[in-house]
Amino acid sequence: MSLKVLSRNIQQVRGMIRPPKNLPFRGIFRKDGEVVRKDELLVNQFRMNYHPGLNVYYENDRGERLLRAHCDGVVRITREKCDPDYEIEEMKAYEYRKDVDLYKMTFNVVPLELSQKHTLKHEI
Repeated sequence: MSLKVLSRNIQQVRGMIRPPKNLPFRGIFRKDGEVVRKDELLVNQFRMNYHPGLNVYYENDRGERLLRAHCDGVVRITREKCDPDYEIEEMKAYEYRKDVDLYKMTFNVVPLELSQKHTLKHEI
């Protein structure tokens, strides 16, 4: 196999494994305490490591799991205890952790007009 053919094969493989150009990078876009606008991207993730909370909605875009702000406000990231229903097929992955409390990271957006009255009861 000549060097020319080998380099063409490498370029073809490299083109197949690159992500599409118009997808944003995976990760956290907004941190705790930042002000966000409506429909602004908070998190782009492959697996559901972060979950939607108050005023945050979930969107699935070509295999990417996106969390977006539902209104203008301040981002709050919390760790909340959850009680999964093991009858649901997706929750059976957590069956081995029945004896231990299960917590999830949640993104919340506190609306701007309520932020003056909002008090944080418990901070982790």
